[in-house]
Amino acid sequence: MITKLHFMSLDSISLTEEVFYGLALGLIPGIGHIHAKTLLSYSGSFSGIFKAKPSTLVRIPGMGPELVRRITGFTDWDLIDKEIRYMEGQGIRPLFYNESDFPQRLLHFNDSPFLLFCKGNAGLNTAKTIGMVGTRAPSQAGIKWTNQLIGALKDSHITVVSGFAYGIDITAHKACIREGIPTIGVLAGGFRNIYPSLHLRYVDQMCENGGLITEAYSDILPEKQRFPMRNRIIAALSDGLIVVESAEKGGSIITAEYGFNYNKTVMAVPGKPADLLSRGCNALIKAQKAAMIEDYTDMLKEMNWDDDGRPRKKALQIELFRSLSDKEQALINFLIRNGETHIDTLIHQLNMRNSELASMILALTLEGMITQLPGSRITLS
Repeated sequence: MITKLHFMSLDSISLTEEVFYGLALGLIPGIGHIHAKTLLSYSGSFSGIFKAKPSTLVRIPGMGPELVRRITGFTDWDLIDKEIRYMEGQGIRPLFYNESDFPQRLLHFNDSPFLLFCKGNAGLNTAKTIGMVGTRAPSQAGIKWTNQLIGALKDSHITVVSGFAYGIDITAHKACIREGIPTIGVLAGGFRNIYPSLHLRYVDQMCENGGLITEAYSDILPEKQRFPMRNRIIAALSDGLIVVESAEKGGSIITAEYGFNYNKTVMAVPGKPADLLSRGCNALIKAQKAAMIEDYTDMLKEMNWDDDGRPRKKALQIELFRSLSDKEQALINFLIRNGETHIDTLIHQLNMRNSELASMILALTLEGMITQLPGSRITLS
């Protein structure tokens, strides 16, 4: 059982019992993101999970006797102490699935993490985001194109998401730092093992007007299998995803596939057929999984954003209802009639694409008109 000594250590870092139990849940073998979210949904809190009787836990969908035994028998509280002390020293905060400032875009996907570790000042629920990915060994033309696009984003209120890797990723992040554009780097491993280590020099600059996030505990190594997991977060956080240069296979194509499956707007920069670094982009365009773009104007057109890329200004609530689009009004009317509703039901009933509905939900959430709940459900505020 957890001891009083462990909770005494929480006082100095302003963390709660709930955070302590949430961190513990993530360390239990076999308790992945889906199980964690299911347990939270049925138990109401992380502390409730650990304090529940085995006979109660075993009745929760997906919970067999072995997983229940691992929860009730968890004793590695010192590991939680170690994690908390490291986070305190490094300015890292844990962000759980059921918290209001958890990235709302991630709530729409079953495979999204239930816990993120965040460093910096990045807003994870900004109105508009663009993901930029590409090869780790770009051409000078690819680097130039990336810098030009980022330069055009200045004062656009668009946040740029990428993977902090060599090549196009770090080119995009560095251009954002230079232009004062918010940017989020998604890591494959924990903060003790930032990869590549060469990019440690950019961490402080990233955190001034953006930040770094990961689903990995601090000691986790950026092993090969963790990069596709990282890529799904990049795709989910991005309203639109741009592939600048890529071979036919690789991390950028995996990210684009995630984006396509998530019904995101995927875009690719075309190139010569014989160019190795253009084959992936050309293949995405040919398969109609990505729209062809050549510049910032093309991106705005594909995203259906205003010329300056600015989000709509907030208005008085009485004016908001008069200015709703037909689809927004249909969503509000449905919630008025039916109350709390699962997102899958809305997609079916309102005949919308996942990405279209997700964008609408985010806008209405930011306006304070609807509230997103755990378990991919929404309700009127």
